[in-house]
Amino acid sequence: MKPSQRKHGRVLGRRTAVGGLLVAVAVLAASAAVAGADPKPKPSDPNEIWPQAHLAIATAPCDPAGPTGADATMAAQLNPQLHNKMAGYLDAYRMSCARMVVDAVRDRGLNPKAAAIAMATVIVETGIMNYSEAVDHDSLGLFQQRPSAGWCQPAQCIDPTYATNRFLDVMEQFYPNGSWNDAAIGDVAADVQRPAEQYRYRYGVEAGDAVIIANALWVGQSTRTYPYGAGRVVSARSADGRLETFAAGADGVYHSWQTAVNGNWSAWRFEGGPAKAQLAIAPNADGRLEVFALSGATAQHMWQTSPSGNWSSWETFGTGGYRLAAGANADGRIEVFASNANGVFHKWETSANTWSAWAGLGGPADARLAMESAKDGRLEVFALSDTGFRHLYQVAASGDWSAWEDFGGGGHDVAVSHNQDGRLEVFATGSAGVMHRWQTSETTWSAWTGTGGIANAELATARTADGRVEVFAINGSGAQHAWQQGVDSPYSAWETFGTDGTEIAAGNNADGRIEVFGTSAAGVYHKWQTGFSTWSDWAWLTGTAGPSMS
Repeated sequence: MKPSQRKHGRVLGRRTAVGGLLVAVAVLAASAAVAGADPKPKPSDPNEIWPQAHLAIATAPCDPAGPTGADATMAAQLNPQLHNKMAGYLDAYRMSCARMVVDAVRDRGLNPKAAAIAMATVIVETGIMNYSEAVDHDSLGLFQQRPSAGWCQPAQCIDPTYATNRFLDVMEQFYPNGSWNDAAIGDVAADVQRPAEQYRYRYGVEAGDAVIIANALWVGQSTRTYPYGAGRVVSARSADGRLETFAAGADGVYHSWQTAVNGNWSAWRFEGGPAKAQLAIAPNADGRLEVFALSGATAQHMWQTSPSGNWSSWETFGTGGYRLAAGANADGRIEVFASNANGVFHKWETSANTWSAWAGLGGPADARLAMESAKDGRLEVFALSDTGFRHLYQVAASGDWSAWEDFGGGGHDVAVSHNQDGRLEVFATGSAGVMHRWQTSETTWSAWTGTGGIANAELATARTADGRVEVFAINGSGAQHAWQQGVDSPYSAWETFGTDGTEIAAGNNADGRIEVFGTSAAGVYHKWQTGFSTWSDWAWLTGTAGPSMS
């Protein structure tokens, strides 16, 4: 990957039904206000609940566990981005309600546009408040559904998951065979809710803000935290939505971060730490990121001292090893895995900022490690050595670990991701190229299938804004990528993505666009989606080469 040999990994005509939808949604968001009779609703409009009036109406919790710290962080992040009714009014409670709506849409197997349609509806109907007191006749809940009209029983009306699915039931009756994908967000919402004709425009007015909230939840915080990839370069989003990237050079660890959400990058800052380390990054329960660095002789970690804030100095975390991976349990505690010549070990938070000792788990020696979260929140770990491949998993969310299971033969590198329906997808490379295995159910796996691709490559995965898995591979000869052609669907053929390199990693901007990081002896590059189906050229991450990554 040399600047003089950049290749434009642009994709032409590759995304049709669902892939093209996100571009359409973005256009709808930008133009939603012109679709109605009035470019902005007014607080004097009759029969509409405005956020400043919510204290007068009784509400029920949306998430039985209550709002989270991440809900509060995301609300603060999104408030300045909103333009209409909700601008400045998002809080942890409303964010928890929005999260439950988006999760219900996701769990149903629909896409982000469906989430935006539902979000526009609850913004108009209640200002994202789960009203347990009837507001208009016997209307209840986020969607103001009426028991007397057959929508739900009173308790069901104030169950966000049930209410969202009832809304979607009617949406799919009005718009069969996914035809709502081809209609304006505001029109679909109004057709389901059936307000008086003079009030239909309200849903279109809120469509832009609905897209912002729904997309942020779709690609950002959810009821589960999925692990980030590990390697010589790692990237994760801070609580405020900015990506933070770490690269392990020959003399220690370097750090760059986005100076604005979805924006440009800071200059590299040298952070010290182990030389030529393997890195992993994971979020703490309170939103602070934590970085782990492992070399042959030492293990260290450092962390943000506040969400999206400054970083601590390095502290000793162990005595060294080969590879590592990290992720958050369902209850928010971080779990770290590392391999060495004796097998695989793990260390976990016993409570916030308090760690267990390292504990041995057996397993393959000097294994490359990857971690992912199952649909029910259990962590699963994959360990690939030169001669074997094994797999273990939590027997319950945040719980104990299974015994190792055989998972295949040996190989060069491993990466894992998850489908929109929660099933895991595993990729491994060897001399024959890239192999692929996936869950056929939550407990069963396909056979290994060859996909072609380049041999003995380093791997990374990311998910597009509409929930499709995309895979990236790089070796000394070139870089390639392949992608699911639809949600939970088969993959495209491999396509050239650049020239040669030594490492690859991928992450998502706050708006869902994938950002890919490639390394070589010359430094650290990046390439990013300019839309949801087109890519930039490769360029230096910070405008300068940064650490050599031979």
